[in-house]
Amino acid sequence: MKEDGKKMKSLTNLTTLTTFQLTFLIMQAQIGVGILGLPSDVFSMSKQDSWMSVLVSGIVIQILILMIWSLGRRFPSKSLFHYSTQLVGKVAGNSINIVYIIYAVMVASLVLMYSSAIIKMWVLPLTPRWIVIVLLTLTAIYIGKGTVSEISNFFVMVSTLIILLIIISFIVMLTYPAEWRFLFPIGHSGFGNILKGAKEAYFSMLGFELLLILYPYFQHIGEKKILFSASIANLCVTLLYTFLTVVTVVIFSPEELLSIPQPVLYYVKSLYLQIVERIDLLFISLWVINVITSLTSYIFLATEGCSITFSKKRRTVFIFLIGIIASGVSIIPNKESEIDLVNKAVIIMSYVTLLTIPLFLFVISLLFRKSERA
Repeated sequence: MKEDGKKMKSLTNLTTLTTFQLTFLIMQAQIGVGILGLPSDVFSMSKQDSWMSVLVSGIVIQILILMIWSLGRRFPSKSLFHYSTQLVGKVAGNSINIVYIIYAVMVASLVLMYSSAIIKMWVLPLTPRWIVIVLLTLTAIYIGKGTVSEISNFFVMVSTLIILLIIISFIVMLTYPAEWRFLFPIGHSGFGNILKGAKEAYFSMLGFELLLILYPYFQHIGEKKILFSASIANLCVTLLYTFLTVVTVVIFSPEELLSIPQPVLYYVKSLYLQIVERIDLLFISLWVINVITSLTSYIFLATEGCSITFSKKRRTVFIFLIGIIASGVSIIPNKESEIDLVNKAVIIMSYVTLLTIPLFLFVISLLFRKSERA
């Protein structure tokens, strides 16, 4: 009777999930550490056309979302960790699952590396980095232990903080003289450089791959609404990043943008409010919440992969183990060059996990006419 009650409660939690929650789950997974440094990273490649690079990156990601959705709709009640073995066999399928688990752990580690470095630089210069990493990890584990419904409710609640960032950006544009000429001539950097800039923006917009495991949780809302929610999330993130990029380009000179690692924080710091002495510290405190949501998403992704591939009964053990591994890996690099090396490795892995494998599985499902309905 108790087991039946638990199943009914779980089923109720799933069927009450909405398109609104799916949108914010993906949106919060996409918004994280990269929001602070993206304008500078993209500007280094495509200069005044950096805002165009962000838009191009958003379009590419939308194509990837469409492919992931097309694969998911063939197996609506299963996540990638389930249908991978159905499509290519148990050994190859489990190998694919392990690749995704490693990828999720590495992204979580990278989030910890960048966020802990920024927190130490701006807020806690005397605090050991490992303490910051442990605190972020424990918070993400605590949230990630919950159900999809609980996690999504938390993500929806903290998404209101994005509005604060937009308001601050508008105040900066109205308070300080904006040099709109820095955006011209449009297209002068060339299509090749715009694509290079899009590559830089791409990593900061990862998180949409969460749809690979979220599809079965939201299958009751319908396949069209799932695509709509994921697309709206990507559109909002793309427009937000484009807006922040435009603000930084017109506020800072080209020389300043090439030397400032986190331009968003610098223009927030330039604001003066009588009631708040250091608004940048307040902003970082709120930004940390976005870091935690992004970190939670990848720890949840890795935990789902482990529990489905190895043992569903050990989910709690897996989430703590993943947290320990991610935090352990993130402590190892001490130099910025070492972190950049990890970043490059993760980007290469993302090409495999977000393009190559989903495309391969989709082609296999079409060629052999394999689907949940088949």
